[in-house]
Amino acid sequence: MLDIEAGDRSTILIHFYRAMVGRADVWRTRMDTTTNWAIGATAAIMSFTLGNASVPHYVVVIAALMTLSFLFLEARRLTFYHLWQGRVLLLENGLIRAALHAPSPPPQRPGEASAADLVSELESQLGRTVPSMPRSKAIARRLRRVYVYLFGVQLLAWWLKLASHPTRASSLSDVIDRAHVGPLDGGVVLGLATVCFAAAWIFALVRGGTDRDPA
Repeated sequence: MLDIEAGDRSTILIHFYRAMVGRADVWRTRMDTTTNWAIGATAAIMSFTLGNASVPHYVVVIAALMTLSFLFLEARRLTFYHLWQGRVLLLENGLIRAALHAPSPPPQRPGEASAADLVSELESQLGRTVPSMPRSKAIARRLRRVYVYLFGVQLLAWWLKLASHPTRASSLSDVIDRAHVGPLDGGVVLGLATVCFAAAWIFALVRGGTDRDPA
């Protein structure tokens, strides 16, 4: 065990905190970049699909598949952001908060971990770079925050495409008939799309946690 003086300990903790903030910022930026890709791809494909009557309606599925791939990529990035953000929060609760209340210890709120518990938790994480957040929870979290709304926009644009092209639909049955894809009936296609969208919403709400959770 190295004999480190008090001043050196402060310096180490300062640089460690800066490093954790830097890593969290990097992964936050990567997440935002993926979100921008998903929004940009959706906007481009929707504009192309709605702006040309000769484009088939199922081109919207391409936007949905691209958005799905971005969702999986962003969920992976969220797990790493969660790792580094969690360490930043541990340092803020265990170190920064205590420094703000010096020389008296900060009041401990009901259900809050003590400073010793926070130190022990941080020590157990040192040297670990494998995220602890389950991938399914990360997917649900990003669905609830961003991607379920993108899928909703795509579903709305798809309905608008069916109702407008090649000519304006005169009834709901016309919209349903136009939704067919190959041998699949239009009603079946619309039903599958609605079920998938509803399942995504339910999964996001059930598995995504609360807004108070980190990340």
